[in-house]
Amino acid sequence: MEIYDNSELSQSRDKATHKTRDQKDNSIDPNTDVRKITAIKAQVKNENRASIFLDGKYSFSLTLDQLLNQKLKKNDGLDELRIKELKKLSDEGKLKARAMEWLMGRPHSTREFRDYLYKKQAEKELINAWVEEFTDKNYLNDEAFARWFAENRRRKNKSARAIQAELSSKGIPVSISKPVLMELQQDGEDDEYKKSEKDALKELIVKLRKRTRYQDEQKLKQHLLSKGFRYEDIKNALIND
Repeated sequence: MEIYDNSELSQSRDKATHKTRDQKDNSIDPNTDVRKITAIKAQVKNENRASIFLDGKYSFSLTLDQLLNQKLKKNDGLDELRIKELKKLSDEGKLKARAMEWLMGRPHSTREFRDYLYKKQAEKELINAWVEEFTDKNYLNDEAFARWFAENRRRKNKSARAIQAELSSKGIPVSISKPVLMELQQDGEDDEYKKSEKDALKELIVKLRKRTRYQDEQKLKQHLLSKGFRYEDIKNALIND
């Protein structure tokens, strides 16, 4: 084995090594999975989101709040783990926007909202966080939902008992539903809400009597029972009809 003792060659090698180290310090190593943010562009159709481009190609989008919180800027380098985290954050932001749109469509109970997010495969921690956030902002309000739901059902001649049962199935406790139903019957400004359950029953009987199917009293009773009216009330209403 020959060993060269050449000072010029040694100096040349030192310079080459020093230059290579400098290049590694100032550029992204092509052998790693790090990718560079080459552009951050506001979306045209959704001004609240920004598209993130990595190495010249679209990769994911974030809400403006998420973008600020993550402190991302052009020319930042992101490894695969970081990219995965940001894409997960992106998906959560999109789901939250869809959930908000769904929630604003009509009033919903907290249980309905949880069920919606569960079907969308949202994580438990995320569901709990959004329920707390939306409740604080009054987007979720079980009492307001119960009132809206009860008013809607009363227009359809549903009995108080049937309405309370439906509210219970939607996660509304009796401590909320009972006062709401009493308020509708006693303090409602609309005359329709002031009518007693028996008055609603009589109105429904008159309406149903006009249909051939309910000329049969037994079928009429079965239908009224399915609406939640009490048997004794139905019996008395039919006697006085």
